[in-house]
Amino acid sequence: MRDPVAIIHRNLADAAVRRALPKKAQPYYFALSYGRHIGYQYDAKGKFWVARYLAKTSKYRRRRLGTVAEEGRPGLTYDDAVQKAWEWFSTARIPSSAPFAKPISATRHLHICAFGTEPTVGHALQEWVAWKRLAAAKSHFETALSLINHHIVPRLASVPLKEFNGAILREFIKDVLETAPKRGNQRLGPRRSLNTIDEESLRKRKKTVNTLISILRFSFQLAWENGIIETDKPLRCLRKLPNVDRPRTIHLSRREARKLLECCREDVRRLVLGALYTGCRATELVRMLCRDVGRDGYGVYVAPVKTHRPRFVFLPDEAMAWFLDLIKDRQPHEHVFLRYDGSPWFDRSYRYSFATAVLEAGLPEGFVFHSLRHTYASQLIQSGTTIFAVAEQLGHADPATVLRTYGHLSPQIRESEVRQRFTVLDDANHSSARSRKAELTKWRSSLHGGEWNAYAEINSPHKLGR
Repeated sequence: MRDPVAIIHRNLADAAVRRALPKKAQPYYFALSYGRHIGYQYDAKGKFWVARYLAKTSKYRRRRLGTVAEEGRPGLTYDDAVQKAWEWFSTARIPSSAPFAKPISATRHLHICAFGTEPTVGHALQEWVAWKRLAAAKSHFETALSLINHHIVPRLASVPLKEFNGAILREFIKDVLETAPKRGNQRLGPRRSLNTIDEESLRKRKKTVNTLISILRFSFQLAWENGIIETDKPLRCLRKLPNVDRPRTIHLSRREARKLLECCREDVRRLVLGALYTGCRATELVRMLCRDVGRDGYGVYVAPVKTHRPRFVFLPDEAMAWFLDLIKDRQPHEHVFLRYDGSPWFDRSYRYSFATAVLEAGLPEGFVFHSLRHTYASQLIQSGTTIFAVAEQLGHADPATVLRTYGHLSPQIRESEVRQRFTVLDDANHSSARSRKAELTKWRSSLHGGEWNAYAEINSPHKLGR
Protein backbone atom coordinates (compact mmCIF):
# COMPACT_ATOMS: atom_id res chain seq x y z
CA MET A 1 0.00 0.00 0.00
CA ARG A 2 1.44 3.39 -1.00
CA ASP A 3 1.47 6.46 1.22
CA PRO A 4 -1.59 8.70 0.87
CA VAL A 5 -1.23 11.74 -1.34
CA ALA A 6 0.43 14.80 0.16
CA ILE A 7 -2.40 17.31 -0.28
CA ILE A 8 -5.81 16.62 1.24
CA HIS A 9 -9.06 18.45 0.67
CA ARG A 10 -10.77 18.38 4.02
CA ASN A 11 -9.76 21.06 6.49
CA LEU A 12 -6.98 19.95 8.84
CA ALA A 13 -8.75 21.80 11.65
CA ASP A 14 -10.93 18.71 12.08
CA ALA A 15 -9.28 16.52 14.73
CA ALA A 16 -11.19 13.47 13.45
CA VAL A 17 -9.56 13.90 10.04
CA ARG A 18 -6.12 14.16 11.61
CA ARG A 19 -6.68 11.04 13.70
CA ALA A 20 -7.55 9.08 10.56
CA LEU A 21 -4.22 9.95 8.91
CA PRO A 22 -1.51 7.29 9.33
CA LYS A 23 2.08 8.16 10.25
CA LYS A 24 4.40 9.01 7.39
CA ALA A 25 7.64 10.89 6.85
CA GLN A 26 6.20 13.77 4.82
CA PRO A 27 3.47 16.15 6.05
CA TYR A 28 -0.11 16.21 4.87
CA TYR A 29 -0.80 19.58 3.27
CA PHE A 30 -3.90 21.72 2.83
CA ALA A 31 -3.77 24.52 0.25
CA LEU A 32 -4.43 27.99 1.64
CA SER A 33 -3.80 29.67 -1.72
CA TYR A 34 -1.74 28.95 -4.83
CA GLY A 35 1.77 27.99 -3.70
CA ARG A 36 0.94 28.40 0.02
CA HIS A 37 0.11 25.40 2.23
CA ILE A 38 -0.48 24.58 5.86
CA GLY A 39 0.77 21.13 6.81
CA TYR A 40 0.23 18.48 9.47
CA GLN A 41 3.19 16.22 10.18
CA TYR A 42 2.66 12.99 12.11
CA ASP A 43 5.77 10.88 12.47
CA ALA A 44 7.72 9.00 15.13
CA LYS A 45 8.79 12.30 16.76
CA GLY A 46 5.25 13.59 17.28
CA LYS A 47 2.63 15.81 15.67
CA PHE A 48 3.60 19.19 14.26
CA TRP A 49 2.23 22.05 12.20
CA VAL A 50 4.36 23.07 9.23
CA ALA A 51 4.02 25.63 6.44
CA ARG A 52 5.51 25.80 2.96
CA TYR A 53 5.56 28.12 -0.04
CA LEU A 54 6.53 27.62 -3.66
CA ALA A 55 9.65 29.57 -4.65
CA LYS A 56 10.53 30.71 -8.16
CA THR A 57 12.89 27.76 -8.43
CA SER A 58 9.78 25.52 -8.50
CA LYS A 59 10.86 24.03 -5.16
CA TYR A 60 9.05 24.37 -1.85
CA ARG A 61 10.58 26.00 1.21
CA ARG A 62 9.25 24.71 4.50
CA ARG A 63 9.19 25.79 8.15
CA ARG A 64 7.98 23.98 11.27
CA LEU A 65 5.50 26.19 13.15
CA GLY A 66 5.06 24.24 16.39
CA THR A 67 3.42 21.21 17.98
CA VAL A 68 -0.26 20.37 17.57
CA ALA A 69 -2.56 21.18 20.48
CA GLU A 70 -4.91 18.25 21.01
CA GLU A 71 -6.04 15.81 23.70
CA GLY A 72 -5.01 18.20 26.47
CA ARG A 73 -1.47 18.71 25.17
CA PRO A 74 -0.23 22.30 24.79
CA GLY A 75 0.60 23.64 21.37
CA LEU A 76 -0.93 25.43 18.40
CA THR A 77 -4.52 25.08 17.27
CA TYR A 78 -5.25 24.98 13.56
CA ASP A 79 -6.21 28.67 13.53
CA ASP A 80 -3.03 29.59 15.41
CA ALA A 81 -0.95 27.63 12.92
CA VAL A 82 -2.63 29.30 9.94
CA GLN A 83 -2.01 32.73 11.43
CA LYS A 84 1.66 31.92 12.02
CA ALA A 85 1.92 30.55 8.48
CA TRP A 86 0.58 33.76 6.94
CA GLU A 87 2.90 35.82 9.16
CA TRP A 88 5.79 33.82 7.74
CA PHE A 89 4.50 34.15 4.17
CA SER A 90 4.25 37.93 4.55
CA THR A 91 7.79 38.45 5.82
CA ALA A 92 9.98 40.74 3.77
CA ARG A 93 12.22 38.03 2.33
CA ILE A 94 9.59 35.79 0.77
CA PRO A 95 7.87 37.95 -1.88
CA SER A 96 11.14 38.44 -3.75
CA SER A 97 11.58 34.71 -4.30
CA ALA A 98 8.05 33.30 -4.34
CA PRO A 99 5.29 33.46 -6.98
CA PHE A 100 2.34 35.72 -6.32
CA ALA A 101 -0.13 34.06 -3.94
CA LYS A 102 -3.55 33.88 -5.55
CA PRO A 103 -6.80 32.15 -4.58
CA ILE A 104 -7.36 28.58 -5.75
CA SER A 105 -10.37 29.06 -7.96
CA ALA A 106 -11.20 29.39 -11.61
CA THR A 107 -11.61 32.88 -12.99
CA ARG A 108 -15.16 33.95 -13.85
CA HIS A 109 -14.35 37.32 -15.38
CA LEU A 110 -13.08 38.57 -18.72
CA HIS A 111 -9.56 40.01 -18.49
CA ILE A 112 -10.53 43.13 -20.41
CA CYS A 113 -13.04 45.93 -20.08
CA ALA A 114 -13.91 47.06 -23.60
CA PHE A 115 -14.52 50.80 -23.88
CA GLY A 116 -15.15 53.42 -26.54
CA THR A 117 -17.85 53.74 -29.18
CA GLU A 118 -15.98 51.72 -31.82
CA PRO A 119 -17.15 48.07 -31.52
CA THR A 120 -14.19 45.72 -31.06
CA VAL A 121 -13.69 41.99 -30.61
CA GLY A 122 -13.56 42.79 -26.89
CA HIS A 123 -17.12 44.16 -27.03
CA ALA A 124 -18.28 40.97 -28.74
CA LEU A 125 -16.55 38.84 -26.08
CA GLN A 126 -18.42 40.77 -23.40
CA GLU A 127 -21.67 39.71 -25.06
CA TRP A 128 -20.48 36.08 -25.02
CA VAL A 129 -19.63 36.26 -21.30
CA ALA A 130 -22.93 37.91 -20.38
CA TRP A 131 -24.93 35.20 -22.15
CA LYS A 132 -22.86 32.15 -21.23
CA ARG A 133 -22.75 33.17 -17.57
CA LEU A 134 -26.52 32.60 -17.60
CA ALA A 135 -26.85 29.75 -20.08
CA ALA A 136 -23.79 27.51 -19.76
CA ALA A 137 -22.88 25.01 -17.07
CA LYS A 138 -20.32 26.36 -14.60
CA SER A 139 -17.49 24.02 -15.61
CA HIS A 140 -18.00 24.68 -19.33
CA PHE A 141 -18.16 28.45 -18.78
CA GLU A 142 -14.97 28.57 -16.73
CA THR A 143 -13.02 26.38 -19.16
CA ALA A 144 -14.05 28.45 -22.17
CA LEU A 145 -13.39 31.72 -20.34
CA SER A 146 -9.89 30.54 -19.49
CA LEU A 147 -9.23 29.90 -23.20
CA ILE A 148 -10.58 33.36 -24.08
CA ASN A 149 -8.41 35.13 -21.52
CA HIS A 150 -5.29 33.21 -22.53
CA HIS A 151 -5.60 33.16 -26.33
CA ILE A 152 -8.13 35.66 -27.65
CA VAL A 153 -7.89 38.67 -25.33
CA PRO A 154 -4.16 39.43 -25.78
CA ARG A 155 -4.30 38.91 -29.57
CA LEU A 156 -7.67 40.19 -30.77
CA ALA A 157 -9.57 42.08 -28.07
CA SER A 158 -8.62 45.55 -29.37
CA VAL A 159 -9.28 44.77 -33.07
CA PRO A 160 -12.26 46.78 -34.42
CA LEU A 161 -14.96 44.41 -35.64
CA LYS A 162 -15.36 46.28 -38.94
CA GLU A 163 -11.66 45.61 -39.68
CA PHE A 164 -11.74 41.91 -38.79
CA ASN A 165 -11.03 39.83 -41.89
CA GLY A 166 -9.58 36.55 -43.11
CA ALA A 167 -6.00 37.80 -42.94
CA ILE A 168 -6.36 38.66 -39.25
CA LEU A 169 -7.92 35.24 -38.63
CA ARG A 170 -5.06 33.43 -40.40
CA GLU A 171 -2.47 35.31 -38.37
CA PHE A 172 -4.35 34.50 -35.17
CA ILE A 173 -4.54 30.80 -36.04
CA LYS A 174 -0.83 30.63 -36.89
CA ASP A 175 0.09 32.42 -33.68
CA VAL A 176 -1.97 30.02 -31.52
CA LEU A 177 -0.64 26.93 -33.31
CA GLU A 178 2.99 27.97 -32.83
CA THR A 179 2.52 28.90 -29.15
CA ALA A 180 3.21 26.13 -26.63
CA PRO A 181 0.05 24.78 -24.93
CA LYS A 182 -0.85 26.14 -21.51
CA ARG A 183 -0.64 23.54 -18.74
CA GLY A 184 -2.09 24.87 -15.51
CA ASN A 185 0.23 27.38 -13.85
CA GLN A 186 3.37 26.04 -15.51
CA ARG A 187 5.58 28.37 -17.50
CA LEU A 188 4.90 28.27 -21.25
CA GLY A 189 7.37 26.38 -23.41
CA PRO A 190 9.23 27.99 -26.33
CA ARG A 191 7.44 28.99 -29.51
CA ARG A 192 7.83 26.45 -32.34
CA SER A 193 7.28 26.74 -36.07
CA LEU A 194 4.59 24.55 -37.59
CA ASN A 195 7.00 22.28 -39.46
CA THR A 196 8.71 21.25 -36.22
CA ILE A 197 5.55 20.17 -34.34
CA ASP A 198 4.72 16.47 -34.39
CA GLU A 199 1.45 15.36 -35.98
CA GLU A 200 -0.43 14.51 -32.77
CA SER A 201 0.58 17.73 -30.98
CA LEU A 202 -0.44 19.75 -34.03
CA ARG A 203 -3.80 17.96 -34.16
CA LYS A 204 -4.48 18.88 -30.52
CA ARG A 205 -3.53 22.52 -31.12
CA LYS A 206 -5.80 22.65 -34.17
CA LYS A 207 -8.63 21.32 -32.03
CA THR A 208 -8.02 24.17 -29.56
CA VAL A 209 -8.06 26.64 -32.45
CA ASN A 210 -11.43 25.31 -33.61
CA THR A 211 -12.82 25.77 -30.11
CA LEU A 212 -11.62 29.38 -30.14
CA ILE A 213 -13.16 29.97 -33.57
CA SER A 214 -16.49 28.61 -32.28
CA ILE A 215 -16.31 31.10 -29.42
CA LEU A 216 -15.54 33.97 -31.81
CA ARG A 217 -18.37 32.91 -34.11
CA PHE A 218 -20.94 32.93 -31.33
CA SER A 219 -19.57 36.22 -29.96
CA PHE A 220 -19.81 37.92 -33.36
CA GLN A 221 -23.31 36.52 -33.89
CA LEU A 222 -24.48 37.92 -30.54
CA ALA A 223 -22.89 41.29 -31.38
CA TRP A 224 -24.76 41.35 -34.70
CA GLU A 225 -28.09 40.23 -33.21
CA ASN A 226 -27.81 42.76 -30.36
CA GLY A 227 -27.12 45.65 -32.73
CA ILE A 228 -23.51 46.26 -31.68
CA ILE A 229 -22.47 45.86 -35.33
CA GLU A 230 -24.63 46.46 -38.41
CA THR A 231 -23.25 43.66 -40.59
CA ASP A 232 -22.43 39.98 -40.26
CA LYS A 233 -19.24 40.37 -42.33
CA PRO A 234 -16.90 39.54 -39.38
CA LEU A 235 -18.96 36.39 -38.78
CA ARG A 236 -18.59 35.26 -42.40
CA CYS A 237 -14.78 35.52 -42.17
CA LEU A 238 -14.53 32.68 -39.66
CA ARG A 239 -13.47 29.24 -40.89
CA LYS A 240 -12.60 26.15 -38.91
CA LEU A 241 -9.60 23.93 -39.61
CA PRO A 242 -10.64 20.60 -41.17
CA ASN A 243 -9.95 17.03 -40.06
CA VAL A 244 -8.72 17.62 -36.52
CA ASP A 245 -11.09 15.30 -34.67
CA ARG A 246 -9.78 11.78 -34.40
CA PRO A 247 -11.39 8.78 -32.67
CA ARG A 248 -10.20 8.23 -29.13
CA THR A 249 -8.34 4.92 -29.28
CA ILE A 250 -6.98 4.55 -25.75
CA HIS A 251 -9.27 2.19 -23.90
CA LEU A 252 -8.76 -0.99 -21.93
CA SER A 253 -9.53 -4.64 -22.40
CA ARG A 254 -11.04 -6.40 -19.40
CA ARG A 255 -7.66 -7.93 -18.61
CA GLU A 256 -6.04 -4.48 -18.57
CA ALA A 257 -8.90 -3.10 -16.48
CA ARG A 258 -8.37 -5.80 -13.85
CA LYS A 259 -4.64 -5.10 -13.81
CA LEU A 260 -5.30 -1.41 -13.22
CA LEU A 261 -7.69 -2.20 -10.37
CA GLU A 262 -5.04 -4.38 -8.72
CA CYS A 263 -2.56 -1.48 -8.76
CA CYS A 264 -4.94 1.12 -7.29
CA ARG A 265 -5.08 2.23 -3.69
CA GLU A 266 -8.41 1.10 -2.21
CA ASP A 267 -10.15 4.50 -2.31
CA VAL A 268 -8.91 5.11 -5.86
CA ARG A 269 -9.99 1.58 -6.82
CA ARG A 270 -13.56 2.38 -5.81
CA LEU A 271 -13.49 5.49 -7.98
CA VAL A 272 -12.09 3.54 -10.95
CA LEU A 273 -14.72 0.82 -10.54
CA GLY A 274 -17.41 3.48 -10.45
CA ALA A 275 -16.17 4.88 -13.76
CA LEU A 276 -15.98 1.44 -15.41
CA TYR A 277 -19.46 0.52 -14.20
CA THR A 278 -21.16 3.78 -15.22
CA GLY A 279 -19.06 5.63 -17.81
CA CYS A 280 -19.35 8.75 -15.64
CA ARG A 281 -16.86 11.58 -15.67
CA ALA A 282 -14.63 11.95 -12.61
CA THR A 283 -16.47 15.11 -11.51
CA GLU A 284 -19.81 13.32 -11.76
CA LEU A 285 -18.54 10.50 -9.56
CA VAL A 286 -16.98 12.63 -6.83
CA ARG A 287 -20.21 14.65 -6.54
CA MET A 288 -22.52 11.62 -6.50
CA LEU A 289 -24.54 11.25 -3.27
CA CYS A 290 -25.86 8.11 -1.62
CA ARG A 291 -29.44 9.16 -2.37
CA ASP A 292 -28.59 9.05 -6.09
CA VAL A 293 -28.12 5.27 -6.02
CA GLY A 294 -31.31 3.48 -7.01
CA ARG A 295 -33.10 6.78 -7.48
CA ASP A 296 -35.85 6.48 -10.10
CA GLY A 297 -34.72 3.06 -11.32
CA TYR A 298 -32.18 0.27 -11.50
CA GLY A 299 -29.06 2.40 -11.63
CA VAL A 300 -27.69 5.77 -10.53
CA TYR A 301 -28.88 9.33 -11.01
CA VAL A 302 -26.15 11.64 -12.36
CA ALA A 303 -26.48 15.32 -11.51
CA PRO A 304 -25.61 17.77 -14.31
CA VAL A 305 -21.96 18.86 -14.42
CA LYS A 306 -20.79 19.64 -17.95
CA THR A 307 -24.28 20.51 -19.18
CA HIS A 308 -27.58 21.40 -17.55
CA ARG A 309 -29.04 17.97 -18.41
CA PRO A 310 -29.19 15.38 -15.61
CA ARG A 311 -29.36 11.73 -16.66
CA PHE A 312 -29.98 8.25 -15.31
CA VAL A 313 -27.39 5.53 -15.92
CA PHE A 314 -28.77 1.99 -15.89
CA LEU A 315 -26.52 -0.64 -14.30
CA PRO A 316 -25.95 -4.37 -14.73
CA ASP A 317 -26.66 -6.62 -11.73
CA GLU A 318 -22.99 -6.76 -10.74
CA ALA A 319 -22.70 -2.98 -10.58
CA MET A 320 -26.04 -2.46 -8.84
CA ALA A 321 -25.10 -4.87 -6.07
CA TRP A 322 -21.71 -3.18 -5.67
CA PHE A 323 -23.21 0.31 -5.38
CA LEU A 324 -25.79 -0.87 -2.84
CA ASP A 325 -23.04 -2.44 -0.71
CA LEU A 326 -21.02 0.78 -1.00
CA ILE A 327 -23.77 2.95 0.50
CA LYS A 328 -25.05 0.46 3.08
CA ASP A 329 -25.79 2.05 6.50
CA ARG A 330 -24.87 5.53 5.22
CA GLN A 331 -26.84 8.77 5.16
CA PRO A 332 -28.56 9.96 1.95
CA HIS A 333 -26.65 13.27 1.90
CA GLU A 334 -23.21 11.62 2.13
CA HIS A 335 -20.95 11.29 -0.89
CA VAL A 336 -20.81 7.81 -2.43
CA PHE A 337 -17.04 7.90 -3.00
CA LEU A 338 -14.83 8.82 -0.07
CA ARG A 339 -11.09 9.12 0.38
CA TYR A 340 -8.91 7.08 2.71
CA ASP A 341 -9.50 9.60 5.53
CA GLY A 342 -13.30 9.53 5.16
CA SER A 343 -13.48 12.92 3.44
CA PRO A 344 -15.11 13.48 0.03
CA TRP A 345 -12.96 13.64 -3.06
CA PHE A 346 -12.68 16.94 -4.85
CA ASP A 347 -12.45 17.33 -8.58
CA ARG A 348 -8.76 16.61 -9.25
CA SER A 349 -7.41 15.13 -6.04
CA TYR A 350 -7.38 11.62 -7.53
CA ARG A 351 -4.95 12.42 -10.35
CA TYR A 352 -1.60 11.69 -8.73
CA SER A 353 -2.67 8.35 -7.24
CA PHE A 354 -4.41 7.33 -10.47
CA ALA A 355 -1.36 8.21 -12.59
CA THR A 356 0.83 6.14 -10.26
CA ALA A 357 -1.49 3.14 -10.67
CA VAL A 358 -1.43 3.56 -14.47
CA LEU A 359 2.38 3.38 -14.45
CA GLU A 360 2.40 0.34 -12.18
CA ALA A 361 -0.11 -1.41 -14.44
CA GLY A 362 2.09 -0.78 -17.47
CA LEU A 363 -0.62 1.14 -19.34
CA PRO A 364 0.11 3.80 -22.00
CA GLU A 365 1.37 7.13 -20.67
CA GLY A 366 -1.54 8.93 -22.32
CA PHE A 367 -4.14 6.92 -20.40
CA VAL A 368 -6.00 9.31 -18.09
CA PHE A 369 -9.06 8.92 -15.88
CA HIS A 370 -11.35 10.10 -18.66
CA SER A 371 -10.13 7.13 -20.72
CA LEU A 372 -12.17 4.92 -18.38
CA ARG A 373 -15.25 6.59 -19.88
CA HIS A 374 -14.02 5.60 -23.35
CA THR A 375 -13.38 2.07 -22.08
CA TYR A 376 -16.98 1.85 -20.88
CA ALA A 377 -18.40 3.13 -24.16
CA SER A 378 -16.11 1.01 -26.35
CA GLN A 379 -17.02 -2.17 -24.48
CA LEU A 380 -20.74 -1.49 -24.89
CA ILE A 381 -20.41 -0.66 -28.58
CA GLN A 382 -18.33 -3.71 -29.38
CA SER A 383 -20.90 -5.84 -27.55
CA GLY A 384 -23.57 -4.64 -29.97
CA THR A 385 -25.22 -1.87 -27.95
CA THR A 386 -26.89 0.71 -30.18
CA ILE A 387 -25.35 4.16 -30.61
CA PHE A 388 -28.54 5.71 -29.19
CA ALA A 389 -28.36 3.66 -25.97
CA VAL A 390 -24.66 4.49 -25.49
CA ALA A 391 -25.35 8.18 -26.07
CA GLU A 392 -28.09 8.14 -23.41
CA GLN A 393 -25.83 6.34 -20.92
CA LEU A 394 -23.00 8.84 -21.51
CA GLY A 395 -25.28 11.87 -21.43
CA HIS A 396 -24.68 13.05 -25.02
CA ALA A 397 -27.58 15.00 -26.48
CA ASP A 398 -26.57 14.03 -30.03
CA PRO A 399 -25.81 10.36 -30.84
CA ALA A 400 -23.60 11.65 -33.67
CA THR A 401 -21.05 12.60 -31.00
CA VAL A 402 -20.73 8.95 -30.04
CA LEU A 403 -20.48 7.93 -33.68
CA ARG A 404 -17.68 10.44 -34.33
CA THR A 405 -15.79 9.46 -31.20
CA TYR A 406 -16.03 5.71 -31.65
CA GLY A 407 -16.40 5.55 -35.42
CA HIS A 408 -13.26 3.40 -35.68
CA LEU A 409 -15.28 0.59 -34.05
CA SER A 410 -17.99 0.70 -36.72
CA PRO A 411 -16.96 -2.60 -38.40
CA GLN A 412 -17.46 -4.45 -35.13
CA ILE A 413 -20.74 -2.61 -34.51
CA ARG A 414 -22.07 -3.52 -37.94
CA GLU A 415 -20.94 -7.14 -37.62
CA SER A 416 -22.51 -7.50 -34.17
CA GLU A 417 -25.79 -6.00 -35.35
CA VAL A 418 -25.99 -8.37 -38.34
CA ARG A 419 -25.15 -11.46 -36.28
CA GLN A 420 -27.70 -10.62 -33.56
CA ARG A 421 -30.57 -9.27 -35.69
CA PHE A 422 -30.62 -11.66 -38.66
CA THR A 423 -33.74 -13.86 -38.53
CA VAL A 424 -33.29 -17.61 -39.09
CA LEU A 425 -33.76 -18.47 -42.76
CA ASP A 426 -32.82 -22.18 -42.95
CA ASP A 427 -33.29 -24.37 -39.86
CA ALA A 428 -30.69 -26.93 -40.95
CA ASN A 429 -28.00 -24.32 -41.55
CA HIS A 430 -28.91 -22.61 -38.27
CA SER A 431 -28.49 -25.89 -36.33
CA SER A 432 -25.16 -26.54 -38.07
CA ALA A 433 -23.90 -23.08 -37.09
CA ARG A 434 -24.93 -23.59 -33.45
CA SER A 435 -23.10 -26.91 -33.27
CA ARG A 436 -19.95 -25.29 -34.69
CA LYS A 437 -20.09 -22.19 -32.49
CA ALA A 438 -16.63 -22.70 -30.94
CA GLU A 439 -15.05 -23.23 -34.36
CA LEU A 440 -16.69 -20.14 -35.83
CA THR A 441 -15.76 -18.00 -32.83
CA LYS A 442 -12.09 -18.99 -33.13
CA TRP A 443 -12.08 -18.36 -36.88
CA ARG A 444 -13.82 -14.97 -36.50
CA SER A 445 -11.32 -13.82 -33.87
CA SER A 446 -8.39 -14.65 -36.16
CA LEU A 447 -9.88 -12.51 -38.93
CA HIS A 448 -10.02 -9.39 -36.76
CA GLY A 449 -6.39 -9.60 -35.63
CA GLY A 450 -4.82 -8.26 -32.46
CA GLU A 451 -7.20 -5.40 -31.75
CA TRP A 452 -10.22 -7.71 -31.81
CA ASN A 453 -8.42 -10.30 -29.68
CA ALA A 454 -7.70 -7.63 -27.08
CA TYR A 455 -11.46 -7.31 -26.62
CA ALA A 456 -12.31 -10.99 -26.89
CA GLU A 457 -12.85 -11.03 -23.13
CA ILE A 458 -15.95 -8.86 -23.30
CA ASN A 459 -18.12 -11.98 -23.49
CA SER A 460 -16.13 -13.78 -20.82
CA PRO A 461 -18.17 -15.18 -17.89
CA HIS A 462 -15.65 -13.64 -15.50
CA LYS A 463 -16.96 -10.40 -14.06
CA LEU A 464 -15.13 -7.10 -13.78
CA GLY A 465 -13.25 -6.69 -10.53
CA ARG A 466 -13.85 -10.23 -9.32
